[in-house]
Amino acid sequence: MHYWTGGQCRNGNCSWVDGSSFDFESFGEGISYSHDQCIVSSFQEGRWSVADCNEEKCFVCETRIAMSDCADWYNAGYTEDGVYNIVVKGKLYKVYCDMHTAGGGWVMFQRRVDGSDPFWNHNWTEFRNGFGKVGPNSNFWLGNEVLHQLTAKDRNVTLRVEMRGDRTLNAKNPNGYWWNHYFEFQIGPEETSYTLEGLAINWPNIEGNASTGWYDMTYSVGAEFSTVDRINDPRPDCVTDRKMGGWWLRNCALATLNGAYNMTKYSSGGYGMFWIINGMDYIIHPRETTMMLRPNH
Repeated sequence: MHYWTGGQCRNGNCSWVDGSSFDFESFGEGISYSHDQCIVSSFQEGRWSVADCNEEKCFVCETRIAMSDCADWYNAGYTEDGVYNIVVKGKLYKVYCDMHTAGGGWVMFQRRVDGSDPFWNHNWTEFRNGFGKVGPNSNFWLGNEVLHQLTAKDRNVTLRVEMRGDRTLNAKNPNGYWWNHYFEFQIGPEETSYTLEGLAINWPNIEGNASTGWYDMTYSVGAEFSTVDRINDPRPDCVTDRKMGGWWLRNCALATLNGAYNMTKYSSGGYGMFWIINGMDYIIHPRETTMMLRPNH
């Protein structure tokens, strides 16, 4: 099988169709291109030859050998939501890419659609490596190690948080939708217990309606990640009693989207899976959550 490469030969001279030149080392032996023809590549042999430009063949498109995130795929022209392969630090990961929201190119790293997975009681290894099936309609956590790698490879990474519905008793807005953008998102390596090393909000010009910029996830900057079998919070009850496991905790937190989905001990306030919208007077327990990241180039 042969593919068009985007090269052409005219009057004995060959170049790319945009006029830029190239060397001819990839041509097979004995190839003659004395008249107007287009360059094709053999899929089996990888050598170039020429053919009539009117012949119907597939095209070879230029793209990076390995994509390191969803933004790479988006910038290469792939604009459909779905599961893509990325390579970070030489390791292959399957990630779900959101290519439509707010400009596209987002790596979805957390999704909760219901309470079928408690989340909070997964152990350190599970949170490090990830669990669940990546996709828009399933519960999953991509993994702390890949989060560290994705936030370390670029200078400024944007975090997008989305929440739908509020399960709080007598909720002000049970069918609400909230979102926010945070910047300079960075997770440290495992040696730091995957510390939340950076997270900033563009205050007072906040992008989103999920926070006033005071009582929110930025409280956890500098906090280590805690799980049921590795509690790094000086208050162990934040994990054992309030079930905030699987989050960056320091004397609990002001948001824990990996907390327990269903709670029986507490009827309101900061417990389990919660988020503060506007001070301690407006706390929600979302029905669904999505967390995504993208390099801010």
